[in-house]
Amino acid sequence: MLLRQKVPRLKLRGIFFLWLALAFCSPSWAGASLACPAPQNATAAVVGYVDDGDTVRLTTGERVRLAGIDAPEVAHSAFNDKAATAAEAFGDASKQALQALLARAQNRLLVRYGAEPEDRYGRKIAYLYLPDGQSIQAALVASGMAMTVYLPPNTALADCLTAIEANARQQRKGIWSNEEYMPGIDTARGIPADVQGAAIVRGRVVSIHQTPKTVWVNLEGRVALQIPARALDEFHGVDFAAWQGKTLRARGWLVPDKTRYQDWRMPIESPRSIEVLGR
Repeated sequence: MLLRQKVPRLKLRGIFFLWLALAFCSPSWAGASLACPAPQNATAAVVGYVDDGDTVRLTTGERVRLAGIDAPEVAHSAFNDKAATAAEAFGDASKQALQALLARAQNRLLVRYGAEPEDRYGRKIAYLYLPDGQSIQAALVASGMAMTVYLPPNTALADCLTAIEANARQQRKGIWSNEEYMPGIDTARGIPADVQGAAIVRGRVVSIHQTPKTVWVNLEGRVALQIPARALDEFHGVDFAAWQGKTLRARGWLVPDKTRYQDWRMPIESPRSIEVLGR
């Protein structure tokens, strides 16, 4: 998620080291990560480099995206036709948090690849654990350094991560102290032009339209939630029409899509990605 309210670098470093001292020395962190126990079929690996708070590179050369979570972006240099981008708020802290976790075990970890083992960028999708079985995804979510995302079929930890995130949100930890995560970007005010990647949006439903291929839930501000037909089994029993006029909070990847109906769309494949807030 792109956060427009940046935290000054020196302040961010202070926040991180204070958080590091409190979070990683706290028994609650270990308890949260053990709520998502390591599977029996995990394989051993070693991390050679940490790209950011949700992506690592193994010494085998594999680039691995952590399944089930999304962390704020770090700074990126200009490349080809892409302009340089600054780090998002908590982006550096999230990366440092992951580095600190791995340092506890000299960068050794256990890997369980997802049901869909690779994304469109060629990265492996996996659940990562410390050698003692503590979930790295759960630790990052518990400390407010990442949010839970739901992309079937890689939802093996969805239930435990959702419960852990609820606690982090309640305590306004990390990213949840920023209004673009909580309560989320207000679609009525418009989506910032430079938003990219995963985001949380909040808006009133102005119309709902269903085609053989898609359920379109149109929010004020020309933002459309796109539920594909292949995901409808996940929404069994959901009355989409009952959402008319209600305010929803949704999480997913915002995609610029200027048509006669919307300026942005957010593909949604799990009911966990949508909260009904009321009228």
